[in-house]
Amino acid sequence: MIVNFRGKWYVYNIGAEKFLAVGHTPNNPSTASAKMQAKPVAVEFAKNGEGFTLCSYPGNLHYLCAAPQLPYPVSIWNAADNGSTWVISENENVQPDSAACFAKLEEAFPEQVALSIDTRHGYIWSSAEGGAMPNSTDKGRDFTFYATSQAGWHCPEGLLVRCGENEWKKEVLPWANVTEITIAGEYITDSVFISGEWQRDDTNEAARVLVFSDEFDGTGEPSSEWWKRTERQGATWNRWCSDSPLVVYCADGALHCLAIPNPDTETDPAEMLTGGIKTQGKFDFKWGRAEARIKTTQHIGNFPAFWMMPTDNSLGWPNNGEIDIWETIDTEDRAYGTVHTNWTYNLKKGGNSRYMEGLDYDYWHIFAVEWDPTSITWYVDGKKMWSYLKSTKQSELEDGQWPFDAPFYLILNQSVGSGAWAKPADTSFTYETQFDWVRVYQKQEDIDTGIHEIHHAGASAASAASACYDLSGRLLPRAPKQGVFIQNGKLVMR
Repeated sequence: MIVNFRGKWYVYNIGAEKFLAVGHTPNNPSTASAKMQAKPVAVEFAKNGEGFTLCSYPGNLHYLCAAPQLPYPVSIWNAADNGSTWVISENENVQPDSAACFAKLEEAFPEQVALSIDTRHGYIWSSAEGGAMPNSTDKGRDFTFYATSQAGWHCPEGLLVRCGENEWKKEVLPWANVTEITIAGEYITDSVFISGEWQRDDTNEAARVLVFSDEFDGTGEPSSEWWKRTERQGATWNRWCSDSPLVVYCADGALHCLAIPNPDTETDPAEMLTGGIKTQGKFDFKWGRAEARIKTTQHIGNFPAFWMMPTDNSLGWPNNGEIDIWETIDTEDRAYGTVHTNWTYNLKKGGNSRYMEGLDYDYWHIFAVEWDPTSITWYVDGKKMWSYLKSTKQSELEDGQWPFDAPFYLILNQSVGSGAWAKPADTSFTYETQFDWVRVYQKQEDIDTGIHEIHHAGASAASAASACYDLSGRLLPRAPKQGVFIQNGKLVMR
């Protein structure tokens, strides 16, 4: 029998209580293997007269045939052979067994409910070792996930889990340990929302300080206090950069960076408009952990990035260095982590890049680097990807092997390829990368503020005593709950 289950077609054998699975036919042979198996596999059909024709792959019509002389008793025949007169039609002599069929389909493909996460300065993983979280989970089934924090951070209010409109439970998480949490299936009847806010223990010397954070909770243009647009220049990634509000904006708790077909080529001859932002001149740092939660639209020509460039680039690229925290291209399921230096690029010495594959970019992923005086280490969803190490040879250092003892700033952007690495852009397509948040942490001893006391010109003594300033001397509306700032002329770290 042929059934439609949630918009997909399945062929079910009542006697065997199994489903048809069609073999792959990449070279369009006369026949393709087919077998009956317990696991349901969706198949494609097309209307053919009074019956249906099986499509074993797009654009090719095939026919189901019982052929005991072949290795597979059930086979798929194409329209060019004698099977072209056969179609799949109803057998009135066999009573359908819909209940058993749909029960098996329900078991194999339970109904999904939406899963969303909003955690501040802590991590929610799919396994104890890390891993991205899915966008949905099985309705009515137990759901297990793992929560963890950095050393010296904890979640004092606990982790809030809501199923639909009902609060289910809170878990108080221990310091820096991985905590396994299971939501009972009986509670998962509607969308699941997980939230929590981790805080730093100021008495723990090992706890890193949050020195930069943007959750992109606003709407419209990202904060000009921290960000400015990437300018159009001659490189592949910035050749079509635009300050249009259509290609960079905050909405729904995320930063959206797009590459779109140019709607007005008479005013601007660029084939596409692409968007990016950077902290150049507004925030930089030397050594620490930089991380962001990201997802992107996979398509030929896709070329987004989360990366860092040196504040002082007086020696020219790549002599002052470049740190690419995350890149991906086209429809690949990979995340690339890369450095560029005179040593790696001009002199072609030493490995400068690695990748991790198997990523589903419909999911949110967390990409991070740990950067210290002797190494840069990349992480994808909590799992180490690779490390680039500072050479111990003076001759290599003199050839620019390690230009990473100076401040760098952040860049987030959506670009498109030109064929040099990523394939040429599909100029009729709209590309989009979303950044849920970006954060930078440093060890307390690595924070170089260059500020010991600060006073705002024109402020009264009373207001100056209570006013708060960021590390660039900008007046803040209130004292932050977390981070590094100046208050009453003193450095405050929370």
